Amino acid sequence: MAAETGFIAGIDLGATKILAAVFDRGMKVRAQAKVKTPGSGSPELVLSAILSALDAALAELGMKRRDLETLGVAVPSPVNRKKGIVLSTPNMGMKDFPLRDRLAELSGIPVALENDVQAGTLGELRSGALRGRKSAAAFFVGTGIGGGIVLDGKLYRGSTGSAGELGHIILQDGGALCGCGRRGCLEALASRTAMARDAVSAAASGKAPRLLEEAGTDFRKYRSSAFAKSVSAGEKAVERIVERSAYWLGVGAANVTAVLNPEAVLLGGGMVARFPDLYKEIAFKSLKDHLMPALSGTVELLITKLGDLAVPMGAAWAAREGLEGRETPILREARSPREPSGEESAE
Repeated sequence: MAAETGFIAGIDLGATKILAAVFDRGMKVRAQAKVKTPGSGSPELVLSAILSALDAALAELGMKRRDLETLGVAVPSPVNRKKGIVLSTPNMGMKDFPLRDRLAELSGIPVALENDVQAGTLGELRSGALRGRKSAAAFFVGTGIGGGIVLDGKLYRGSTGSAGELGHIILQDGGALCGCGRRGCLEALASRTAMARDAVSAAASGKAPRLLEEAGTDFRKYRSSAFAKSVSAGEKAVERIVERSAYWLGVGAANVTAVLNPEAVLLGGGMVARFPDLYKEIAFKSLKDHLMPALSGTVELLITKLGDLAVPMGAAWAAREGLEGRETPILREARSPREPSGEESAE
C-alpha cells in the first residue's frame, strides 16, 4: 500500500513535545501522534522519542517505518542542511550533531533536516495560507519569534541557511533584553516569553488572579493556554499584554514590507492560534499605521491555516522535494496560482 501511495512523514521536534504526522501522496494528513520531548539533554533519548512518535503515528495506519518513502524532521535550531547537522539545541544536548544521518541509520529510510520555522513557512506555502504566493514573510510567535521568507515562490534560506530571523529585527534601541544578548529585538517585545515577563507582574499584583491560579509566578509555566484562560476570564491587564504583542508584530511586519515588498505577511505560532482575531485586528492596524504610504494596499495580512501541522507538513515537503529533486504533479499543483483569499490588505 505504501509503495503505491508514497506515504511520507514529517516530525516537529519541539522543546516540550514531538509531533509526528503521516501524509499520503496527495499530502493529506492520515495520522498523527505526539510525545513529550525528553528533558535530560541527551541526543540519543531525543532520537528514541522521535522514533516513538513516528511509530505511534504509523501504527494508526497499520504501517511500519519501512512503508515510508522518506521522512522530514524540523528542529528548533539553525541547521546545516547539506551536512544534516543540528548546530545547537542546548536543552536537547545537540551541538554540531549529525541528526539526519543518525535518524536515517536508526529508521532505515531517507531523512531530510530543516529548521522548524522555515519548515512551518514551507508548509504554509505548499499547503496552507501562502499557497500560490510568489513573495511573503512569515512570523511565528511562540517562546521566541521565528520567521520565514518566500521569494519567487520558493522558501529563501540565505547564504548559510539562516535567513528569516525576523524576531531579531531591532525595533526599540536600548529596549528589553533579548535572548540573543541584544536589546530591543522584536522577540524581546512580542514573544510569549516577553509577554510572560509582564504577565507575572500582573498576576503577582492581583490584576490577574485566574492567571496566578493557572501558572503561579513562574514565567516558564506561562503557556498560550494559560493566557487564553486568563483573557477568557476577563482579565484586561493580560489582554492588553497580548494586544501589545500584536502591535509590535505589526511594526515588524511594516519594516519587513518596506524591505521585501511581499504580497502577504503571515502570522502563526501558538499565541496567534489562541487569539487569531485579536492578532489580526491589532497587528493589521499597526501594520497600516507604520507602513510607508507608497506601499499602502500592497500587502495582505494572513493567519496560519495549518496550525500545529504547519511544521510537520513543511518537514514532509522538504523531504519529498529533496528526495525527488524534480518538479512533480503534486508539487506543480502546490505552486499553482492561489484562489482569492478574501483577506484584508493594508490600505
